[in-house]
This record gives sequence, structure tokens and C-alpha cells, in this order.
Amino acid sequence: MASRRIQRILFAGRTILAVGIFANYLSAQTDNQNEPKEYVSEIFAEAFAFKSDSSGKGRLDIYIQVPYPEINFVKEGEQYVGRIEISATVLTQEKQELWQTSQTVELRLKDFTQTISHRLSTLKRFSTDLLPGKYELLLQVADNVSKKIAAFHKSVVVKDFSTDSLAMSDLMLVHRMRVDGTRKNIVPNLTGALAKESNGFYLFFEIYNRTQLDSVQLLCKLINQKKEVITQRTKSEALSGNRTQMIWQIDTPALAAGQYVFFIEVTGYTKVDPAVMVHTSSSRTCLVRIKDLPLTVTDIDKATDQLQYIAKGSEIAYIKEAAVQEERQKRFLEFWAKRNPDSKTSRNELMEEYYARVAYANKNFTGYMEGWKTDRGMVLIQFGLPQNVDRHPFDSESKPYEIWYYYDQNREFIFVDETGLGDYRLQYPETDLQGRIR
Repeated sequence: MASRRIQRILFAGRTILAVGIFANYLSAQTDNQNEPKEYVSEIFAEAFAFKSDSSGKGRLDIYIQVPYPEINFVKEGEQYVGRIEISATVLTQEKQELWQTSQTVELRLKDFTQTISHRLSTLKRFSTDLLPGKYELLLQVADNVSKKIAAFHKSVVVKDFSTDSLAMSDLMLVHRMRVDGTRKNIVPNLTGALAKESNGFYLFFEIYNRTQLDSVQLLCKLINQKKEVITQRTKSEALSGNRTQMIWQIDTPALAAGQYVFFIEVTGYTKVDPAVMVHTSSSRTCLVRIKDLPLTVTDIDKATDQLQYIAKGSEIAYIKEAAVQEERQKRFLEFWAKRNPDSKTSRNELMEEYYARVAYANKNFTGYMEGWKTDRGMVLIQFGLPQNVDRHPFDSESKPYEIWYYYDQNREFIFVDETGLGDYRLQYPETDLQGRIR
């Protein structure tokens, strides 16, 4: 059936399709069913660069946080057991592997409710020493039961902490901290998200002092997306030797939801010549989010536009016609409250899944337009990730095309790239074209 549909679609586009393609398609379909598949997840990962004890190197600390609902737990006796494999790889910019590590994590829980609690997670840290430079960081979390894989790719920079007389590490947002004597046990905030009603934020960083300064002046700026300084704080700090660890609580005014940048500058004057000033700086992006909304929703107006695939035009218009932001936000939350699968909780898993799909579409399908507006984005948001994808990007006798299969829904979708520029348009079924934006 799929073969006839493809022939009809591609012949309509004046393209000859070889019969041999379908033999390849059938074998590819069989092979792909058992392959691990990447998926939309709420797993968080971040890396921070500090000065290493090894001369001339920096230490890259890599953190991965996996909430329990992201793990498939299996009943074994009186316990619920989950097993995941976490791996981290550092590559040069030329894609040469420099370092790799992996760890199997086994979790044993007695209470089923723990397995689905978003308040509980496992946090792992890996560290490696690297020469100063730019690197590519690849992270994977593979579930041993479902065979699903969450994959992350980040560009990281390790500073040269040994050349300047004054230097500082990356900034780390602090989730929680415990002090045991002189030892600080710090759990980082990997989401970069800050509750809107927060009374202040904690930042952790290290200052490296090669000129034996007694003290420095600290300046912290909080900058919004328009490059405006929302607030700034200053303080003096005594230094303790070559390395000083800092935990700074930054009290801030009420902030609108959105993306911000923490910028910290450290300045001091040398003992040799008090007229000579030395300085260093570092920055970190964070999000101020609206309570009970997914982390990816930071702009209510944009999130309202993205309701197109689930809301009526009149419902979207009702939200957008509110005169002030607070009222639009209220109406937006009311829209989703009516669709909360569990009205007893403020957590709305349907809304979280919807905007996770929007985020996935934007990450994977964005070209000359945002991914959620594309045909593939439209289908993914409405039906979720396909159970199998048959891709043909380089067949010599046909235009690039993809077939998405949803076996449990008895559905399939055919996309064709008519231009060769990655703009895959939905060709079948035509009944699903009505939701497209263009």
C-alpha cells in the first residue's frame, strides 16, 4: 500500500521511482524496529570549567540529572528496579575523540509512587582534565528496558586559567547546598530555570589569584533579552590564597518570565603597583519561568500561537485579545486547566507533553521557518514521535522523502522534499493538510 502511494505522489511530481527502492524500504523497516530511538525527555545536562590541579589544564565537570519518570522501572520481587546507561564523550572540533566514560546506574525503590515522582531524580557527575580550548561534548542516557536514548550535544570552552593574573571559573546556579566544615557539597541547578516568585538566586564560582591580591570588587548584572540591565549588585570580597570559592546570593526584583544572563565581573589592584587594575568576568544564561508551566514556555504570546494544533481559533483569539500580559497568562492557564488529565494536581502532563513536542520540532525541523510550523512539526505535535521512520534522502531516482509510521494508530505519513533544501511537505494523507500553517 505504501509503495503505491509513494509512486503516485512522486510520479505526480514528475519523478521516476525505481521498484528496487521498496525492497530496501522493507528491509530498513524491519531493521529499524529494534534500534534504540531518541526521544523527547526532561533529562538535564550541563558542564562547568574550573581550574585543574594539573598544571596548564582546566577541569571540566559534567553533570547529568535524570528524573525518575524518565526511567522505566520493572517490578522485581518487592522492589521496582530501573537501569540506565550514562555515557559522556569529549571531542575536538575536528571530531576526534579525546575522552570517554560510561556508567551503569541501577535504582531500587520500594514505593511505586517514587518511580513516577518528578521531585525525585538521580544526579551523576563526571570530570576530566583538558587543555584550554573549544570542545564538543556528547552525552547519552540509554534506558535498559525501553532501549530509548536521550542524546545531548553541547559546545564547551575550557579557559586558560594560567595566563592572566586574575581569572574565574564558569558560573554555576545552585539548586541546594550543604556545608560540612570547610567542605561545600553543592548541587547545581541544571535546568537554568528560576521560579518567578524566588527571593534570590545563589551563584557558585571560583576566583584564581596569581598576584596575591588581598581583596577584589565584585559586580553582578542581570541582563534581559533586550540587552537591558535589570538589576546590578556590588560587593567587596577578601581572597584566600590562589583559589577562592564564592557563593553569592543575589537578591533580585520581581522578574517577568523569560531568558536572562547573569554577568559577573571581578576587579582588583595589584600589590606591586596599586594603580594597575586587573579584571576578569564570566556569564551564565538562566530562565525565569511561570509557575506550573513547562520549562520551554517562557513567552506566553508565542506559546499561545503554538496552540494552533489543539485549540479552536476562537480560543486562541480569546487569549490574545486580553489587553495586559497578566490577563493573557491567566486565560492561557485556564485553557490548559480545562484539559488537565488530573485536576487534583497543578502538574499538567498533557501540556508538558505538548510543549515537549513543540521543542523537539523546533530543535530538529527548523529551517527558514520555525520547526513547529513545518509539516513534519505539525504531524509530530499532533501524533507524537513516530514508531518508525523510513528515510530516503539520497535516492538517485527520486526526490528525498520520508515515511512516518504510527503502528498503534494505524497511520502513516509521507513527506517529500520537492526543493532538495530539507523542506519536507506532507503529501499523504491529504486530510491532514488542513492544520498546516502555510
